[in-house]
Amino acid sequence: MHRLLNGVLAGAALAALSVGSANAASVLVDGYTLENGSFGTQTGVHSNSSQTGASVNAYVNQDGSAVTYSTTTGQLSVNGSGEATVVGDPLIENLTVNFAKAWNEVTFNLESVTGKGGYDSTFNLLVNGLALFSATPNIGDAACSFCVVNNGENKFIVSGPGITSLAFTFDPAIAGAKQFRVEGVTRLGSGIPEPATWAMMLVGFGAVGTMVRSQRRRGALALRA
Repeated sequence: MHRLLNGVLAGAALAALSVGSANAASVLVDGYTLENGSFGTQTGVHSNSSQTGASVNAYVNQDGSAVTYSTTTGQLSVNGSGEATVVGDPLIENLTVNFAKAWNEVTFNLESVTGKGGYDSTFNLLVNGLALFSATPNIGDAACSFCVVNNGENKFIVSGPGITSLAFTFDPAIAGAKQFRVEGVTRLGSGIPEPATWAMMLVGFGAVGTMVRSQRRRGALALRA
């Protein structure tokens, strides 16, 4: 009876896990996770002023650290107050977002061309120039089946250590991007030492200990003399 009950409970747990996994669209690559879904409590990225150009500026509302949006095709424009909304002129084929600080999580909302003649788009995303989430993967790239920008809300979250840049390419181009929010500053260059640093510290401690013991022995010999 106990075996049967345990089997039933295990099956229920597995079923619940399967349902949860099916509902949580995410992909992991090189220590970074990309997922879609809702967000809302993170610190917002706000506009500096109304700007137009291949590169426009914003800042993290919490601490004023700089955020830069740029493209190599056409121009971008950003609104003059509040949450930064980046719009393409005419559309956004690619978008790079650079952060002055390193963050553990960045959220964003991408907007397709909507209304009459609107279409869905897909995107590829480079994180820090290395980790690649790809809607059209090459060999070795992480396939992202949910990297689709369609009508309505298209919210995504990328998380991982020390996010300083996001580089998007869109196929076809999209109308805009907004609701960029960040969370959790990564303390680059501090915290847990590298293994090589630990080794040097241990060698140093050993040398100091040897010197102390040697001085004690010499002092003891001098007293005996």
